[in-house]
Amino acid sequence: MSTCYNDFYCDLEPKRFDRHSAPDPLKLEAGLALESVLEEGLKARMTERPGEFVEPEHGIIYSPDLIIFNGETRLGEIKLTWMSSREVPREEAHSFPEKFSKWFTQMKLYARCLDTPHARLLAFFVNGLYDRGRGGGRPELLAWDILFTKRELDDEWRTIMNHSKRKGLLSS
Repeated sequence: MSTCYNDFYCDLEPKRFDRHSAPDPLKLEAGLALESVLEEGLKARMTERPGEFVEPEHGIIYSPDLIIFNGETRLGEIKLTWMSSREVPREEAHSFPEKFSKWFTQMKLYARCLDTPHARLLAFFVNGLYDRGRGGGRPELLAWDILFTKRELDDEWRTIMNHSKRKGLLSS
């Protein structure tokens, strides 16, 4: 699944997502370390670390960070970022800044595969409310419960699957 949405964002925002550069290994490891620590703590309380699934229509392998069961099935996604948390909602909102669209694409695809409109995003902002004029900020761990509409899930799925088929990433 990540091949499909990563390729889509390389085409959509080529200056930000360079398909020819490898991820920074230290940042990648930091994200995986945070994910592991949070997964263990949350798993002990209310979740299951699901492992890999296969989407049946196209045989796409996907691996959600968490599946949370608390009266409803909820996709859990864990992110670690050096982006500022300055623009993210601090109270109930209906949108997120555009720079986080890739996160939401991933969540919509996974939620659709899991047949749930519910998601929880946990994001660790290493630089917090980072302000270039005043230096770094204090780290922040923030969380949001998200409810997607069926239309949002289906539209995102169609967009990424059509892109992936056009690019030869999936057979028709």
